[in-house]
Amino acid sequence: MDRVTAAQSTEAWLDVLQQLMPQGLAWPRDDEANQTKLLRALAKQLADIDAQADALQQEMTPANARELLDEYEQYLGLPECGAPQQQTTERQAAAVEKDQRKGRLQAWNIEQRGADLGFQITVEEHFPHHCLRGCTYPLYEEKYRHLLRIRVHGTDEGDANTLECTLKQFKLGGKYYEFVYEGNQ
Repeated sequence: MDRVTAAQSTEAWLDVLQQLMPQGLAWPRDDEANQTKLLRALAKQLADIDAQADALQQEMTPANARELLDEYEQYLGLPECGAPQQQTTERQAAAVEKDQRKGRLQAWNIEQRGADLGFQITVEEHFPHHCLRGCTYPLYEEKYRHLLRIRVHGTDEGDANTLECTLKQFKLGGKYYEFVYEGNQ
């Protein structure tokens, strides 16, 4: 829910504080009175807090975060796998992408994540044989049931440390990746 009103000024807060004070000769309201000077100092602090609260309201999502961007990155585990330092807009985009990321082990999702990192990969899944599969379906041992073979095309093993680190962060317990590198051929 968006706030409709903007932060109140010091004078508006001074007016509110003076209205809260009792009335009478012991409670003067003229500008040179000590009580007014004290209330003006308190009103200045309240106006600053109000303005800061309005500014922080814009920080509610990673897309707009500037002051809280470091906290969003810490919460989301960014930067991932030793990624280089980036500009604020790139950091915000990375935080938004990771905050809204869906899917983990689906082959298409892993291939898309690799493409986002600049790698061309193919994911092979090994499903167990059962009576509804065709007779020509390969027979894989049970140990391959939870193994995904990731073929990295056109890249040597030394160049793909970021890819391996990133993909390993998203695998579920009991699942394993086997990386096969098909270098520049």
